[in-house]
Amino acid sequence: MLNPKVAAVVGVSTSNPFSPGNVIFRKLRFENGLTTYPINPKGGLVEGIEVYPSLSDCPKDIDLVVISVPARIVPSVLKDVGELGIKAVIVVSGGFSETGETGKGLQKEIIDIAEKHDITMVGPNCIGVFVPDRVDTFFLPSERVARPRYGTVAIISQSGGWLVERLEEFASRDLGIAAAISIGNAAQTKVTDFVRHFGKDKRVRVILAYIEGFSEGEGREFVKACEEIAPKKPVVVLKGGQSEAGHRATQSHTSSLAGDNEVATAAFRQYGVIEAEDEDHVMAYSKVFSFQEKPMRGNRVGALTVSGGHGVIATDEGAYHELEFPIFKEEDQEKMRAAMSEAYRRIASFRNPCDLTGSASDIDYERVLDVMLEIDYIDAALLLLLPYAPGISLQIGARVANVAKRHDKTVVAYVPNLEKYDIIIRGFELNGIPVGDTIEEAVQMLDGIHERSKFLRKIGAL
Repeated sequence: MLNPKVAAVVGVSTSNPFSPGNVIFRKLRFENGLTTYPINPKGGLVEGIEVYPSLSDCPKDIDLVVISVPARIVPSVLKDVGELGIKAVIVVSGGFSETGETGKGLQKEIIDIAEKHDITMVGPNCIGVFVPDRVDTFFLPSERVARPRYGTVAIISQSGGWLVERLEEFASRDLGIAAAISIGNAAQTKVTDFVRHFGKDKRVRVILAYIEGFSEGEGREFVKACEEIAPKKPVVVLKGGQSEAGHRATQSHTSSLAGDNEVATAAFRQYGVIEAEDEDHVMAYSKVFSFQEKPMRGNRVGALTVSGGHGVIATDEGAYHELEFPIFKEEDQEKMRAAMSEAYRRIASFRNPCDLTGSASDIDYERVLDVMLEIDYIDAALLLLLPYAPGISLQIGARVANVAKRHDKTVVAYVPNLEKYDIIIRGFELNGIPVGDTIEEAVQMLDGIHERSKFLRKIGAL
């Protein structure tokens, strides 16, 4: 499914070039370069390509079938798939369990067919799968949706719309993904199946899932799968349906059982799942875990800034996440002061956050950070960069990263997400330091590392 050589799209139209089936066909055939057969009983031509009346008429063996026909027709198509021995199917069609009793009956029917023929089926009521440069079954025109580069984050979502928005955000932040899966109603293939799959994929560093609920018994299976994977790589979950209104909405969206949120949160924590509070946390966790992480021994953070206000915002956000900014001992303050340029050391503050003032230069950041990371009651460093300061150069990211490499402690940075600072951001990130584009996001990154480190200590993996 995620790396097909030959595909077929059942449900193309010879009269409507904008139908979902036609959009999917064009993407697979012309954008992904896959041998892809358009299927319609009426035959004809689509984009100058011969349309085949049925799957059995196609000249080559097929790896993946995408079904985009009315719900009532899906069972007969799926039977054809099974009889031909095709093993991967994506059903983008809606009209199943999310619509009521009649739809539930149809959904049970296609589950039975898939199980009988050992078919792996994603959907129905989904937009399918996207793997950069390999396969894209999303029925949204490419010119309207950004596509992130290939990377290390695998995303699984019960909502196609939520998934598309994440791809937009990942692309805008130049954060790559390994795959994006829209599972829709998850009739046969569940989020747990993909978590297990990506848990074994060495190219994936972090698994992200948007979940509205589970079918009966699936919640336990999910957290048990996460328990096996969490020691090796983080599993991040954003759970929808938290409010009563949201709980009801899940029923009409994917017919999931939202369940008790307190129970879900407790189970996630017990089994090593990192729960995101909102979409901001989703982005922060996805980004920080896409880097090679250095665990935190505790929750104590040292901050360097050239703006006192930035330090205040960071400590407020840190308090919300139970991260401490301990006041440095006098002797440690003096060591950092001595590392500072002599002309400015007396106007800087080293209590924590350390305000190096707008007179600070690259070398001040380097030297003070080097001292700070040696302090035994500091578990991580937060660098708040305001590149407007005249002494800060475009090379500061790479220079400070070289200091961080000498220490076995987490370091994250904040740099305003402006095009003119891309060189600074790349200097950090190409050298292993993740950068938040807000102060809050940088602190949330530390929170993610801290939460994961607590779990790893609990199971004896640190």
